[in-house]
Amino acid sequence: MLVRHSIALSIAAVFGISDFAGDPDIVGRWTGEMTVGGASSSMTLDLFKNGMYARRIVVATELGWSVSGDTLIIAPLVSRTGGESSYGKASAVLVNITGDQMVQSAGQKSLTLKRVTWPVENSRILGRWEGQGDLNEEVIQDFTADGRLIITITVSREAGRWAIDNDHIRWETQIPEPGRKKSKFKFDEGKLILYLARDLPAIEMTRELPANASR
Repeated sequence: MLVRHSIALSIAAVFGISDFAGDPDIVGRWTGEMTVGGASSSMTLDLFKNGMYARRIVVATELGWSVSGDTLIIAPLVSRTGGESSYGKASAVLVNITGDQMVQSAGQKSLTLKRVTWPVENSRILGRWEGQGDLNEEVIQDFTADGRLIITITVSREAGRWAIDNDHIRWETQIPEPGRKKSKFKFDEGKLILYLARDLPAIEMTRELPANASR
């Protein structure tokens, strides 16, 4: 939360933004989830009463995993019925674990991860690992004892200015790069329904922090 507030305050200082006459019902922190193409994504949206916003979108994918020597076998989850999981085509990734560092490689690509949980004596790969992908996106891998691998990737971070325009929110993005866009929205029983793009389903968002908790 401090990072988002710092981004918003930095932009405000550069562009001289002061008070903002927005809709007080929408100010605050909102979170929501949606599933597209088998992957679950979650969004955290901070709408500050000074007219700034910060948004983060994370995608999580579940796979099955097993290890044979220095080879990690992974397969995407296809379905789960009655506690039984069905997985798709498996692929192999070479792994090299040294201390709290794991290097995964496949072909010409590699990913370096750092362990952020205590090591497990009988299985060095169990636990949470964090790193950065090719585009500097945050990557988190959670290896569980029941053979599940949850990969969480931060696919989008942005911040800038926002304003209400009838039934739309206008976004003036400053980070990561300047731009303008708008999204249709509505309220439904205290939920914020946000339409980010025509080819995506609406995302239903729940207020996590009230207006008086946002700057």
